[in-house]
Amino acid sequence: MISTVGGAEHPRRVVSVNLCTDQLLLMLGEPGQIASVSHLALEPNSSYMARQATDYPINHGKAEEILALKPDLIVAGAYTDRSLIALLKKLGYRVEQFPLSSSIDDIRDNIRLMARLIGRGVRGEALIAEMDRRLQQVTRRRPAVRPRGVFYQPNGYTGGIDTLQHSALELAGWENIAASEGVVGYGTIDLERLVLARPEQLFTSSYAPGTRSRGQDQLEHPVLRRLTRGRAPVEVGYKYWICGGPMIADAVEILHRSLPR
Repeated sequence: MISTVGGAEHPRRVVSVNLCTDQLLLMLGEPGQIASVSHLALEPNSSYMARQATDYPINHGKAEEILALKPDLIVAGAYTDRSLIALLKKLGYRVEQFPLSSSIDDIRDNIRLMARLIGRGVRGEALIAEMDRRLQQVTRRRPAVRPRGVFYQPNGYTGGIDTLQHSALELAGWENIAASEGVVGYGTIDLERLVLARPEQLFTSSYAPGTRSRGQDQLEHPVLRRLTRGRAPVEVGYKYWICGGPMIADAVEILHRSLPR
């Protein structure tokens, strides 16, 4: 039976073709509404909802797969294949694309958008309220003087202003060196600049734990260990911030626990 609010019908068969819309659909949708999620939803290193995703059919973002699912709503990301989106719309399917999240406000907006589209407004507000409660618990305990930290990943990749990494560091009580060095969005910071900035703690996210590369070896450079007084980089899983969602609270809590005591 189709659920209704104020006489408006809500979709019964929702297909997601993007990792980030997978996450929100799995958190908010009624089980009977979720017709399919993308194959990326099953990847535990990047999908916060990997276990829940195993209960649903998967797709690989191919038109023939999607049409066979007979969806009445398709949810996608801002950078989902344009030709696929154009074809689906041309065939008369309803497609809604979600913008990327680079702040906590963006996360709230996308939760509300998904909740509105599928008729789960109450559940959406509950998710937001719980996320905000957890974030507020952390922000009340932030130190008066912020220690200096930075996400430093293979090849010097880092997150500056207008990224969820930056938002999480700030909320947890760290000063983000990448932002202080003028990095906007995701970019790089070379080893020399990092040394001069004198971080007290490095953070990293391994997309594929257990792999080795020259870029990863750079994270173990002796000078970095001297800077941080022997402290190894703190691992913060990609699944907490690769997509905007209430799981950002997990990342903030990990970062807060890493503050010097």
